[in-house]
Amino acid sequence: MKITVKPAGIIKMYVREQVMDVPAGCTSAALIEQLGIPSRLRMFALVNGTRRPLDAQLDDGDEVRLVSLLFGG
Repeated sequence: MKITVKPAGIIKMYVREQVMDVPAGCTSAALIEQLGIPSRLRMFALVNGTRRPLDAQLDDGDEVRLVSLLFGG
């Protein structure tokens, strides 16, 4: 199935916007791993504009925006 990946913020350093073929049942977490984004980066996924858990399955044609969490002090 095809999904569109749209990185935001610092994640753009690791991946570009692209359309990808992923296996059925793929999750945002599996997508992040497949893209090689470092696990030390904390992020969330907006799927078709709605925040979804990283372990939620993706559907054909989904747009996944990967957004990093910012920490400060």
